[in-house]
Amino acid sequence: MKHYVLALGFVAVTFFGACNKNDDSVQQEIELQNEPPLSFDLTGVADKSINVVLNPTLSWQSAKNPNGAEVTYDLYLETNVNPSTVIEENTTETSFAVAETLLHLSRYYWKVVATDTDGKTSQSPINTFTTRYYQFPNEPVTPAAAFDPRSAHEVIVHDEKLWVIAGWNSGQGYNDVWYSEDGIDWQNATVSATFSERWNHESLAFDGKLWVIGGSENGVNGLSDVWYTSNGIEWEDVTTSAAFPKRASHSSVVFDNKMWVIGGYDNGSVRKSDVWYSDDGENWTLAVAVAPFSARSSHQSVVFDNKMWVMGGVVGNTRKNDVWYSTNGVDWVEATETADFPARNSFQSTVFDNKMWVIGGFNGSKSFADVWYSDNGIDWIEAQNSSAIGNRSGHSAQAFKNELWLLGGNLSGEGLQSDVWKME
Repeated sequence: MKHYVLALGFVAVTFFGACNKNDDSVQQEIELQNEPPLSFDLTGVADKSINVVLNPTLSWQSAKNPNGAEVTYDLYLETNVNPSTVIEENTTETSFAVAETLLHLSRYYWKVVATDTDGKTSQSPINTFTTRYYQFPNEPVTPAAAFDPRSAHEVIVHDEKLWVIAGWNSGQGYNDVWYSEDGIDWQNATVSATFSERWNHESLAFDGKLWVIGGSENGVNGLSDVWYTSNGIEWEDVTTSAAFPKRASHSSVVFDNKMWVIGGYDNGSVRKSDVWYSDDGENWTLAVAVAPFSARSSHQSVVFDNKMWVMGGVVGNTRKNDVWYSTNGVDWVEATETADFPARNSFQSTVFDNKMWVIGGFNGSKSFADVWYSDNGIDWIEAQNSSAIGNRSGHSAQAFKNELWLLGGNLSGEGLQSDVWKME
């Protein structure tokens, strides 16, 4: 017998020949052999996309099998260049909505492997995309919290709660105190605290207590009193006349196990660039009378990278966008004279996700709705310019439960607010 094999594309044709004296005919047998699924491409999220949502839907073309056999898919996704983590397997669908929220501002790689019933496979190209960074959603957590609309208030994290302390509304100062465990439901700790009505004050969480330092009681006169509480209800005055001159629109931080008071305006007219510190709230020491940064008010200070930082505010008749830092409160270094964010006052700054943040503010003619961040104080990146939170100033912001929160303030064209926003 003679045996011939001829391969034609994906069809194997086998000829069997048998010769005898009685039959000269040739018997032919055609045998189909399965081939892998055909090549296919990824669709949905385009390759090298940026600002991708944190729960994207990934899709791909159907990988046809030449013989019509059923094909299933395994989807791989991770931050390694050659992804090996399967997030969906043995699916017959050609798309998948990622349920587990991805990391912010991260580059992901993904691929799909098609497998037929004989176990033969075909792999897509490997594509990449970068997720978006934090942003405020289109709607607030609550548009109107239980506390009155206000600006120039303070928001502090203490005892695993957000606290709203005092503030201003239409010429009226507040001395109320509110708290919330979720930013939605707010409880009134006291309608009228022992300290006087005020705004443009500073509040800190220090030594297991909440503190209130200075502020303005009528928009002109500054204060130099210091108060504390353990529960938000009963407040005690540590001193009604601290060593630092009366002031408002200053900044305060906790650094090196001390409370610090930085700049502000002195009793309504003279701006300061002095720096004071205390480890008990009663005894205050002057670190430097005239720091190299210009005398200013309505600026912001944070603690980051084992340094105290001062940024922005009003100097004379000018708004600033300079950034300064110090490791001891005495010696100050200018990180940048002109940061990437526009000059402003009455903005908010906080530390979140191992970065410093600048949110909103006022430049003398308009308010901002922008959000900026930096990991070195020199290079600032705009995370968002959002019409959702609106152009506002006099608001407050804090990092709370691994999220960034914004509360109240003066919203351009709409007045004072009691809304609460959470960045996602």
